[in-house]
Amino acid sequence: MGIFAACLSAVFSSAKDLLSKRLAYRIDALTSTFASFAFALPFYVLVLAVLYAADQEAFLITPAFLVLVLLRSLTDVMAEGMKMYAFSYADISVVACFFSLSPLLLLITSPLITGDPLSVVGVVATVLVVGGSLLLVFRPSDRTWAAQKKGIMLALAASLFFSLNSCFDRLAVQKGTPVFAGFAMTLLSGLFLLPPVLLRRRRREELAVYQNGLWLRGALEVAFMSAKLWALQDLQAPYVVSLQRVSLLLSIIGGRLFFREENFARRLAAGLLILAGVLAIIWWEHPAMPSDPAEL
Repeated sequence: MGIFAACLSAVFSSAKDLLSKRLAYRIDALTSTFASFAFALPFYVLVLAVLYAADQEAFLITPAFLVLVLLRSLTDVMAEGMKMYAFSYADISVVACFFSLSPLLLLITSPLITGDPLSVVGVVATVLVVGGSLLLVFRPSDRTWAAQKKGIMLALAASLFFSLNSCFDRLAVQKGTPVFAGFAMTLLSGLFLLPPVLLRRRRREELAVYQNGLWLRGALEVAFMSAKLWALQDLQAPYVVSLQRVSLLLSIIGGRLFFREENFARRLAAGLLILAGVLAIIWWEHPAMPSDPAEL
């Protein structure tokens, strides 16, 4: 179930990023970051209400849970903010490739923060996924790379904070339920960014003008976060994030279809290499997987 949830979160993540890239042409990056949290909250409330009515939500709140929510919210604000700014300066297929550094960084941060042990095979597969894809895509002499340097640096910084996010997510779902944890983190992150948005008239106007797209992205954010947190209940953070790299392939194809981005063949090859690494992780870490997909 954890593998299925992680792959499902990858689909929602890619759809969300493609929509964010389109919005990056129209609204301020900070406004977009705030909206990614604010427009997701009503959907969280709806899902929580349904789960509570079905006796599937207990709203568990402990001091440890609140500390993890605070830490996750702080790192999420940084990660999402840098991500939105990166979309403003670079192609989505380029940015997505550098987001793939987060599994590699998790090999360092996860044992230190969550205490989860990592197998040698898992480490090798994760390094191959990240290193191989970057080697295929990285072309510093290309003129397009020079123009996108700022976006690349922002994506690198965002990948560090995303690795921290996954660690805190892993710990939070062990202290509370997945959907409530996602709701609490999203609420606090939105509150952090509320003042600078309210103080700028242009940002308030952008929220009103582009609300249809922002509502759709809010729904995708809830779907992505819920699937990710459910996956983290069964799998360690580095493996969940590695499985989510399927979203890179979808983003590369979407970048070509919707934004006419260049170097499609090379970037697609990088995405296919990542999928190979994902399959290696699934095969070696879960050799007893059922053959019938319906059983996952």
